[in-house]
Amino acid sequence: MTRTHSPLPDALANSLNAAVQAARAAASASAHVAASAFVAATDGEGTICKTWPDEEPDAWCRVNAPGLQVHLLRDFPGTHAQVRLAGLSQQAYERIRTRCLDSDECGHDEACDCLDEPWATWGELQRNPDDPEIAFLSGEERGFAHFAFGRAEVMLFEEPVALVYELIRLARVPT
Repeated sequence: MTRTHSPLPDALANSLNAAVQAARAAASASAHVAASAFVAATDGEGTICKTWPDEEPDAWCRVNAPGLQVHLLRDFPGTHAQVRLAGLSQQAYERIRTRCLDSDECGHDEACDCLDEPWATWGELQRNPDDPEIAFLSGEERGFAHFAFGRAEVMLFEEPVALVYELIRLARVPT
């Protein structure tokens, strides 16, 4: 015996479709508000760009500015971003490193497996340019850092919008 599934009644199907479209619109609006905050963090030097369907990562939109690229990730309702900060001085890199380590405090017991130093120091970046991984204290991959021509580049894959805003500001503090 073959069973056929009956479709949703038209009124329910239309209501469901409207709710899904509203949720998408709200998430897109949230991402664009976050993108506007990132542009403000660059003192207006950034621009908000549309992302293309096959662009990686899958994002609501992208912010470009000198030394900065941020994607507002589509897997989240405008709350998380992938950020690339380039051309960082030693002071800027250390400010960003310190802030991220402060946001990743270990709440485990004494026998935990958290890493003592999940981020390379400036000196370690210089000595080991081929070992760029940045991890959470738990050891899970968080991003990477590169060192070249006396500057650092940091890429973080999935960070909360409020932290990304802070990192942009920290990267732009005059040294």
